[in-house]
Amino acid sequence: MMKTKFELSEEDYRYLFENASDAIWVHDMEGNLVDANKAFEELSGYTLDEWAGMNYTQFLCDESLALTREVQRKLLKGEQPEQPYEQRFIAHDGATRIMKTATSLVIVNGEIKGFQHIARDVTEEKSAEEMLSEITDGSPVPLFVINKQHKVTYWNTAIESLSGIRGREIVGTDEQWRAFYTEKRPVMADLIADGASVDEIEAYYHDKYNKSRLIDGAYEAEDFFPAISKHGKWLHFTASPIKNKDGEIIGAIEILQDVTEEKQRQENMRFYVQQVTRAQEDERKRLARDLHDDVTPSLLLLTQRLDAITSSTKPKLSSLLKNKLEDLYTQVTEALKNLRRYAQDLRPRIIDDLGLVAALEWMAENLARDYGIDTEAEVIGVERDLPDEVQLLLFRIAQEALANIRRHAEASKAWITLEFSDDKTVLTIKDNGKGFKLPQSTGDLASVGKLGILGMYERGRLLGGILKVKSELGKGTTIIIEAPA
Repeated sequence: MMKTKFELSEEDYRYLFENASDAIWVHDMEGNLVDANKAFEELSGYTLDEWAGMNYTQFLCDESLALTREVQRKLLKGEQPEQPYEQRFIAHDGATRIMKTATSLVIVNGEIKGFQHIARDVTEEKSAEEMLSEITDGSPVPLFVINKQHKVTYWNTAIESLSGIRGREIVGTDEQWRAFYTEKRPVMADLIADGASVDEIEAYYHDKYNKSRLIDGAYEAEDFFPAISKHGKWLHFTASPIKNKDGEIIGAIEILQDVTEEKQRQENMRFYVQQVTRAQEDERKRLARDLHDDVTPSLLLLTQRLDAITSSTKPKLSSLLKNKLEDLYTQVTEALKNLRRYAQDLRPRIIDDLGLVAALEWMAENLARDYGIDTEAEVIGVERDLPDEVQLLLFRIAQEALANIRRHAEASKAWITLEFSDDKTVLTIKDNGKGFKLPQSTGDLASVGKLGILGMYERGRLLGGILKVKSELGKGTTIIIEAPA
């Protein structure tokens, strides 16, 4: 390997010293200034003629002077003080500047002659931090801020109350995970600070997150945290990047909202909806049974008698009367056919007698036979018994999806797939129809007239599952419902 040696003259060193962007000054053991660069003159407001011979103690408040002397004492003892450290520097006009300072010994011919200080003005940065601190501490919304190194820089009073962790315990550490989890793992703010990809966020939050519509690069999610409080809490949280003036991510802020009570209300509402759904299904079952057992036999008997009358040769009927009776027979037969279809739609006996798989195959056959839409039904995995309520809800979702295909999709082919795995059951209904433009959120479904899909979402929630709708103009529609085992 070739080695290159750069030799710098005293003049070169002087040029670097003079033109450094950070303020540099040197003083002797008594504190008298003996050298400084241009950045120091800009910082202090003193010219060369003015600062020459001044003592460095004139630039520091009492607190900063004590800190600086402690740093110098440790350096003289051969210890390593924590650097850089903050100083409050008093300029010529009386203004106080906040400096991040590093101090080192000046050694000439093996003898300590004084100290050199290199400082950067962070007044504006600290002012912004203090303003942010005041805002965050006064906010009733729980929030915290981390830097690029994942160290907590702010932990406001509201999140202290939520998590039970005091700010003084956690600020300066990377232990923000303690507020939410029992084992160390990234929180959303950590992922945002790292500029994580969607796949990385997906790995931790699965289907529980969304990209923020309001803030570029921000993500929001909702999850249950059993480690918070005695019974756990539901939290909605949004993590946003903090960027410098060059657009580089230098940290992240995470804002949280306790939605436990809202979730409980939703669960209560879901329970009532579930009860209403059960009552509706019981009523459908009763009506279907009554139509089948009471009305259908009467219509069937009427068709038989009409058939007997019109086909009998004695007594001989006039052509006009015979035509009227035959027309009446046709109308009663059609009514009987419609009645049977309505009864099947209300509550197909096949799902009670043979189960979900048979019911899905029956619907696929009907769609192909009655509407000319080639429909395939497939079962993947080892079929297992599902609770009656789960079977019925999955059946209703499939029924609504196939009705939409029949009425709106203009499809020539459809597929029904029921997949069994250890932890879930997945029902997929797909078509090759014209598709449609999906609204921004499920809340917009009603306003755009997609009430059938909204009903599917509600039934999916009753299952405790996840319903996904994928559709693209000209490329068909796919509906997937995942129900936990």
